[in-house]
Formats: sequence, C-alpha cells, structure tokens
Amino acid sequence: MLRRTSRILVTLAAALGLSLGAAPMSRAAPADEGTALPIAYHCDLAVDPLHKRLFISDYNTGTVLVSDYQGHLVQTIKNLPGVCDLELSADYRTLYAPLARADAISVIDASTGRQRARYATGAGTAPFRAALSGQTLYFGYGEQWEASVGSLTLASSTPVVRLGLIPEGQFSGAPLLAASPAAAGTLVVADQNTSPGQLWVYDVSGATPVLRTTASSPGGSANFLDMAITPDGKSLLTASGAPYHHPSFRLPDLTESHTYPSTHYPVAVAVSSHGDVAAGVNSTEPDPDIYLYRPGADAPYRTVSLAPATGFDAGSLRPHGLIWTPDGSRLFAIAEHNNEENLRLVVIPDANRPATG
Repeated sequence: MLRRTSRILVTLAAALGLSLGAAPMSRAAPADEGTALPIAYHCDLAVDPLHKRLFISDYNTGTVLVSDYQGHLVQTIKNLPGVCDLELSADYRTLYAPLARADAISVIDASTGRQRARYATGAGTAPFRAALSGQTLYFGYGEQWEASVGSLTLASSTPVVRLGLIPEGQFSGAPLLAASPAAAGTLVVADQNTSPGQLWVYDVSGATPVLRTTASSPGGSANFLDMAITPDGKSLLTASGAPYHHPSFRLPDLTESHTYPSTHYPVAVAVSSHGDVAAGVNSTEPDPDIYLYRPGADAPYRTVSLAPATGFDAGSLRPHGLIWTPDGSRLFAIAEHNNEENLRLVVIPDANRPATG
C-alpha cells in the first residue's frame, strides 16, 4: 500500500492574525466559507485558464473534482484509482495524472474530462508524483527505499515509459518533483519523508538525467511537503515541516537566497506568473494560514485566515493545498475544519492585491 503524506490536524482558532515584519500591521482577512467538497483528502491541484477550471485530485476515491473559478463544482472525473499529482499540457488541453492504484498514467481531455489513453508503468510501480518538462512527463513512483523516477515521452506517436532513471535507495517513498518551462531541462527532486531533508537537481535535457546538485537539509529543511519554481526559473521555493518559514533556493546550486517569514507549520507554497508568493502554513492561533508576498519581500502585503469569524470552529490549510490562476489574480486553497469530515475549496479573489477595509 502506498504511503501518503499524513494529514496534519492542528486546531486553528478563528481569531484574526497580524502581518509580520516592518510593514504596517493589518488584520488577516477572513476567507469565505468555501465550497464543501465530497472528499476527505486531496492530493493535488491544477488550474486550466483556457476553460477556467480547477482540478482537484482525490487519492482515496480515485476521482478528480472539477470546479469553475467561483468554486462551484461542475464535474467529477471517475475511475482514476489512486490519482495524485496533476499536470496540464502547455496548451491546457490535456491533463496527465499518475494512478498509484492502477500502475498507470492517465491522459485526460481537459475540456471534456474523458480519458484519451492510459499507459501502464509496470506492476507494483504505483506512480504518485509528477512534473512536466517539455515533452516528457516525469513521475515519482515506488515504495520505501525502492522508489525512483520514471518518464513518459509525449513527443512521439507512441509514448514510451522508462523506469529507474535515478538509482533506487535514495528515497523513502515516491519523491516529490518540480519542473517549469522557465527552467528548461531542470528537474528538482525531493524526499518527502526524511529528516534532514534531501534535495536533488537534475539536468534532464538529454536522454538520461544528469545530477547537477544535491543538498542535505538545505536551510535546515526536513520533510518536504511542497515545492514551486519561480517564473524566471532562477529559484526554488519550498514548504517543509521545518524550518518555520518558507525559504527560497537558487537554481541549480540550491544556495539559500531569501526567506519568506511565515510560522509553524509550513505545508504549501505557490508562486504566480508575476512572482507573487503564497506561503501556506498549518498554524496555531493567532497566526494566519496564508501569507502573500511580493517577489523578494521581507513582509507580506496580505494575510488570510481560513477560519472565518463566523460559521466554523477553526480552519486549516491542507498540504499541497494552494494554487494561483495563471494570471496571478486569484488563489485557490483547500481547507479542512475540525468540525467537518470533508474538505472545503476556498477561493480568494484579487489575491494579488492588498486586503481592503
């Protein structure tokens, strides 16, 4: 059975928090109550600006929920056993999804939700994480210390699956992956389950990945939960169990270059096309859940609480639970509340602007 990231059930108070740093202090804006989702666990998010849709994968039910930009559910894509990471093609027409419980990669039409193809990755591989680099979909697969990285080539008429691109024995489970068109030929790999944390940067411009840099406990990091590459392709942002802030590392040498102050416990990070950073935490009172920063800023221009002043006991952010729309105006968050079994989708409009009022 594939291990998944544990749910962090730390109670958050509904009290409003204060911004950090030297900037004038402002209260954390309470988010709306959000849309109730028919799932208790999510794995990943993907945004399609062409059809103005958000995709939410659920490993447990083997479904992908589809909402519009207002957070209303419009479709459920079923029969995706163990679906986790979601990757959209550059033209936003195709959704790629590794299926850990089907040992396959599903290729889905983003406009209709219909599966176009399903490519087997081999018995017992359990593909879980994914990152798209050019015309190659890389996927983290396997369990315990037998995990590795594989690939699905997309450029040819007959896609080819390759396994064992990175030697086994380095990862305690399917590794977390990050890639970006802005960092062409670069694949970042992280171990989610170890302390100290481990990062690797690979050159994937050729047929075989070539290790460029590796770092143990960069910036004091442990147990990586999320990663994002900045739109200029020069930096990697991470969220991990420690430290209690969101660091930025230069690519490809992984030198720590900046710190975005947040609090305990970092669980998510997302960066917009304009470089605005959403740093998400699963915190305790009175801290906010989301800190929003301009690129390279030392203090947030806005903070958000997922526990509205009325309506819920407390709210907390799910790991891997933040994503921007590509235009950088709207932010989506997946929240859980200690008085509800299921999750909620929270839409934060105008997230690229300071809070008003």
